[in-house]
Amino acid sequence: MNFPSKKFSAAPLTLLLATILSLSGMSAPVLGQNHTPDPIVLMRTTKGTMAIRVFSRMAPTTSRNFLDLVQRGYYNGKIFHRVETWCIQGGCPNGNGTGSFCDPDTGQARYIPLEINRNLSHSAAGVVAMARSNNPNSASCQFYILKRAMPQLDGQYAIFGSVVDGLSTIQSIGVGDRIVHAEIVRRDQGGNNSESTGSTSSSSGSSGSSGASGSSGQSGF
Repeated sequence: MNFPSKKFSAAPLTLLLATILSLSGMSAPVLGQNHTPDPIVLMRTTKGTMAIRVFSRMAPTTSRNFLDLVQRGYYNGKIFHRVETWCIQGGCPNGNGTGSFCDPDTGQARYIPLEINRNLSHSAAGVVAMARSNNPNSASCQFYILKRAMPQLDGQYAIFGSVVDGLSTIQSIGVGDRIVHAEIVRRDQGGNNSESTGSTSSSSGSSGSSGASGSSGQSGF
């Protein structure tokens, strides 16, 4: 069942975004500076709202893939099919960890290569990374969010973001809870988040299986 894509009103959103920036230690861009802030994705779930800072420069390929899916409205209505003591995982089109995103432009499953940035670590609750199968290059649409530090996963999964507001939401989510609506509420001024995922790869392989071409992420943990 799909939940309605209810939009946020401008005034509360402005206040919420200001709070997020304050909590995350980030500031709004200043005219004349070359630096632009990372995008923020606001994800409203059946257990509350969380704000995810997307590391568009530190993990550009993975970030573009995630932001493209958010912009398409792909995550709206998707469930969290996996809840562990250390993580929550969602984004599977089948709702069971076996599916991948099928690109409507090509009719094929879309996968992205494993992107590791050694400056990013599974060091705390709120870290967001792509789930995958045993194939390192099988990440597609499923992601997980840490409930606690898991440094043993470093170098194996692509970290691309961090929850900067809403950690309590992560802890309260159970199996079957849903993403009601996800949207980009702050964009890179350079338009990085609206670029096509040109570095992604497509495969007509078993997008619905949990084999080497799948992206369940469960067999790799």
